[in-house]
Amino acid sequence: MSKRFRIAFSFAGEKRDFVAQVAEILARRFSEQEILYDKYHKPEFARDDLAFYLPPLYREHSDLVVAVLCKDYEKKEWTGLEWKAIYSLIKKRKSSKVMLCRFDLVEGEGLYGLAGFIDLDDETPAAAATLILQRLAINEGNPKDHYTSDAQPGPDWPEQAPPLDWPVADHTAAQRAFAQLITRAAPFRILPIHGVSETGKSHLTKQFLSNSFKIADLTRGRFDFKGSSDMDGELRAFAERLKVKEPTAGTAVSAQLASVFASLETAAHPTLLIFDTFEQAGKTERWVKDNLLLAVIGAPWLRVIIVGQRPISRQSEPWAGVCSPSIELIPPTAEEWFEYGRQNKPGLTFEFVKQAHEFSRGKGSTLHQLLSPAE
Repeated sequence: MSKRFRIAFSFAGEKRDFVAQVAEILARRFSEQEILYDKYHKPEFARDDLAFYLPPLYREHSDLVVAVLCKDYEKKEWTGLEWKAIYSLIKKRKSSKVMLCRFDLVEGEGLYGLAGFIDLDDETPAAAATLILQRLAINEGNPKDHYTSDAQPGPDWPEQAPPLDWPVADHTAAQRAFAQLITRAAPFRILPIHGVSETGKSHLTKQFLSNSFKIADLTRGRFDFKGSSDMDGELRAFAERLKVKEPTAGTAVSAQLASVFASLETAAHPTLLIFDTFEQAGKTERWVKDNLLLAVIGAPWLRVIIVGQRPISRQSEPWAGVCSPSIELIPPTAEEWFEYGRQNKPGLTFEFVKQAHEFSRGKGSTLHQLLSPAE
């Protein structure tokens, strides 16, 4: 019979963001009540004798204790207390109940270099959650995929792109690359696009999103880093469109996007993420490159489009092998605008388009307004 907690975590606060994402994935597999993670039990743990109350929860009331060690772990008072309870299980030859994980290649106190660890420095939260579920299954005498393979094969990317609509002035290379991106055997999973202001970048990302609705059972979302004064609201709306749990408001954009992505990883459902105005991502640019794009390497279910004023560098990046060369958008000519506009405006003359192009200096937003279909 299972104990109160299926999985219990011990970790230093410096690794809270990572552990929080792992705990969230496991809580969806079981429940928050069955995961010993402090944020899930705030009312219960608000007590003056917590130092005495907590250790038995690790020793006696948890099926599997996951110790997440790092260079700060042994410095903290509370983790020191938790480690004593965990180490007592090891001393009593109940080590199967303990799963040792670590960052920074640290060694746990008293282990003397003899223990085996899961090194988390290069693992995603979803991968860590899978390893924990596999260990729990093994402990219970089940096949290791007992908790991870019960879902039936789900939707997948199509073999061929559906017929696509492009009510936008000519961006043939980007359109062709998008058609490749959304297929099962796509030669790349990351599509970077760049161009100076007024080349129709944002309009194109909206058309990518619109065309993606032609693929059944696809999770999709477009996020514009240009944002608004209410970035929390923008991120909540992004999560809602992706049909995942809303991220915690008030935290950094990168932390909120990490929470969104952890939810997506759990389902591993065909997903298209479109990021616009990437030059304004700020500090989040590093998270996208170090985490999201890195995860794409092992995530055939995921496709990412990144659009901005400057190309993202692929040189020496680990994800370069799954990334298309950046496609540069150039302002469409008056002739291209005329070809686009006459599909929508019967009787349109080239002379009118040419004058509009000259007066607007090729400004895409103005020409779209003039030449797009009437709503």
